[in-house]
Amino acid sequence: MKNKIILFILSCVIFLSCGADKKEEAIKFFQRGNYKLKDKEYQEAIHWFDEAIIQNPDFADAFNNRALAYQKLDKLDEALADLDKAIELDKKYWEAYYNRSEIFFQKGDFQNSLVDLEKIAVPFKDSSFYFVSLGNVKVQLNNSSGATADYEKALRINPKNAEAYSNHGFIYFENKQYDLAKKDFQQAIAINPKQDFALNNLAFILSEEQKFQEAKVYSEQAIAQKPTDAIYLNNYGNILLQLGKLEQAKETLERSLRINPENAYTLRNLGYYFRKIGKETEAQAKFSEAKKLDNSIEIK
Repeated sequence: MKNKIILFILSCVIFLSCGADKKEEAIKFFQRGNYKLKDKEYQEAIHWFDEAIIQNPDFADAFNNRALAYQKLDKLDEALADLDKAIELDKKYWEAYYNRSEIFFQKGDFQNSLVDLEKIAVPFKDSSFYFVSLGNVKVQLNNSSGATADYEKALRINPKNAEAYSNHGFIYFENKQYDLAKKDFQQAIAINPKQDFALNNLAFILSEEQKFQEAKVYSEQAIAQKPTDAIYLNNYGNILLQLGKLEQAKETLERSLRINPENAYTLRNLGYYFRKIGKETEAQAKFSEAKKLDNSIEIK
């Protein structure tokens, strides 16, 4: 599930050319860091936020935004430390609590993510994206009914929230209520045609309905957004198998497996490939590997 990031940028400040004190210098550096963050030059952004903090060690916004840059570089421990510091400096820095909840989520610490989100329930009570994040955490904590209620609240606040539709549909998807899931995914895509999570899941449902050519179109659109997503590639590989595009399917499944060697479904689908080309020994070897990873996996 896709997580949102808040970027808070201070308004422009007019500086005197001479005699600027350290706090003024810190704001200059902070703004440079924000420009680099916006341009996705994350290491450069960190450099300027470092300079801002050197000039003003109590600059909570600089710690918060440096955390966002660290997050983009997948340096989650550094991001968490910066957000801890931002909150230490400003106990009512609600955006930092939100950002910290996102870091906890990425680290798989869903309970602490929930704790931070609950702390900001009042200031974020009218925020659609807040309820999507809350729902996402509840899904991970196996509270599907609570998550459903949060996604529905997000949609009442903002009926154009594609992520809320997509994640609401995923709960139906997990329960194999494909007709209801399909409607949500289609709504998400109508709002945002690049909603990759909805595109991939809709492709899966269409393949379950034996509509492989239509499924292929949606699967390709999902991969166009995330070319290295192992799950999307596995889904696409399976669709190609069903369409008889065997060598393309094999190449796609092997690419998925290189990204995630422990996906039992990809190994199973490679087994189906070998079966289709008449190599039953190789097929059984892949099925056996898949079973070792997930003994509950169904092999037809």
